[in-house]
Amino acid sequence: MSLASAANMVDAEVQVRPTSYSCGGKTRFIVMTQGALMLAILMSSIVCWNPAMIVLIDVESSPIYDPNLNQTAEDFNDPSLGISERRIPYTTVEKSTLFAGIYVGALAGVVPMNWIHARVGTRKAMILIGSICVITTALTPIAAIIDFKFLVVVRICQGVTLSNPYPVIGAIASTWSAISEAGIFVSMLTGYLQISTIFTMPISGVIASELGWDAVFYVHAAVGAVLVLFWTYNFRDEPFRHHNVSDNEFNRIISGKDLNANVGRPPYRKIFTDIHIWVVWIATAANFLVAQFAITYMPMFFVYVCGLDVSIASVISAVPFLMQFIFKFVAGIGADYIPYLSEVNKVRFFNTLAFWGSGILMIVCALIPPGNALASVITLGASMSMLGFNSGGFTKDAVLVAKQHSPTVMAVMQVILCLSLFAGSYIVPGVTPHGTHEQYSIIFYIYAGVLIISNLIFCIFCSGKPASWTVPPTPAPGHSPDLERANAHSVAPSALRSALKKVSVQTGTDTLPRPGMNGTATHASILKPEKPETRDSATTASPVDIGADISAFFGNERLTTRRPTL
Repeated sequence: MSLASAANMVDAEVQVRPTSYSCGGKTRFIVMTQGALMLAILMSSIVCWNPAMIVLIDVESSPIYDPNLNQTAEDFNDPSLGISERRIPYTTVEKSTLFAGIYVGALAGVVPMNWIHARVGTRKAMILIGSICVITTALTPIAAIIDFKFLVVVRICQGVTLSNPYPVIGAIASTWSAISEAGIFVSMLTGYLQISTIFTMPISGVIASELGWDAVFYVHAAVGAVLVLFWTYNFRDEPFRHHNVSDNEFNRIISGKDLNANVGRPPYRKIFTDIHIWVVWIATAANFLVAQFAITYMPMFFVYVCGLDVSIASVISAVPFLMQFIFKFVAGIGADYIPYLSEVNKVRFFNTLAFWGSGILMIVCALIPPGNALASVITLGASMSMLGFNSGGFTKDAVLVAKQHSPTVMAVMQVILCLSLFAGSYIVPGVTPHGTHEQYSIIFYIYAGVLIISNLIFCIFCSGKPASWTVPPTPAPGHSPDLERANAHSVAPSALRSALKKVSVQTGTDTLPRPGMNGTATHASILKPEKPETRDSATTASPVDIGADISAFFGNERLTTRRPTL
């Protein structure tokens, strides 16, 4: 069977499920939003531990605390007390272990969770991951008071839910977005980290202070359960399987996408010996080492060093992530539309803006006198905000250089991400055991140095253009990818609806026979094919490359429509 015939079969399958309500042709944006929210609640359920722990280890915040009594740590961890009344004085090593447990689970789950995702699809994989998230989040308060080792196990299991965000983002972005909307989808979906922090930090701080530290986890588990149920009801792996996607919206989604793309086997040796890829990985390590401080330790800095209340510190901690979310869109749009800079200079500009901007401000924060809390809060918040510009830096360079082999590059970036977060879980507590300004200043100098040096290396060796090992082999004589692409996209789904229902009932499966067999109409007999574009595919860039690159960047090989096995 030819690829064009296979694509025709996909076109024949798309309208087996009738459209009930088209949502004004905006169903894809609803799916985009719920995808971002699902990823956000996974992160929120983990991040909420940070403000909750501040209250959990603070004996003075316990309802039974009495400054007139000579109370010991054991008095606040008595099994007869209620969960919200309990206080547990974790050591520095125990705190680091609880933080690191998340990233151990994330690293351990990369292979199995991505295998499950590839086997069952995005919808079922996220139902499983969301269920794990809800259960482990609800169990966290109980595990905390039962046994430290049990809590570590729960944290590791919870960390597994962070194992495959990029494949999920890629699946949604490449499958549900129109090519012209790919940037919006990617910016929104990759903003799940910022969304989670914007929601969790202020909410968790207030809940922990007013209702108890354990209520933080129950609220997040409840929100997660609602989002999982909505995901189960509304999300579909492909647009043609969604009952609210109209013919017009579906045609808009698939317009210009290459259903015949095939990346082949990655050239592993060339990838792992390419300096242009290594500088991307170095920048990844530096970025997430500092990002881990913003997620985990920035609220603690505001509480311990700046003397802010937990609820106030939690609210303020959300502001840099809101700014990151805004800067992410600014960098994404700027990287696409600045006309007077080459691609390599664009990635250099935005990566420098993110890394050196953040690093210089961290040095300034370290030099601010300890008593000036307002200046410290503003400077550190601005420093963390600058990291939002990285979406136009090393992350874009990974796509530009690796192109169709970006999944391999991104798989390594996922591992580096987990290792960087794991390392930060021990570096910061090890250097700041007493939480003083002088100790945090050491962290600021170290992280600023990492950002400045890594960006210097990146700017020297970054490429901003496809590597030589991304050039596809020369097509066989007589093979015309553009002609097949045009034929594959020339069928209007609605014209086949009545015939498909009959075939679907007869076969009882979603896999339809080749058009023209068993009484079904052929592609040519139903509609007149659109006139194929007349262009030289070897020399003219196709708009399809944008969607294909974004799909490959996030490790997704599931295309807009499901193709039968050939």
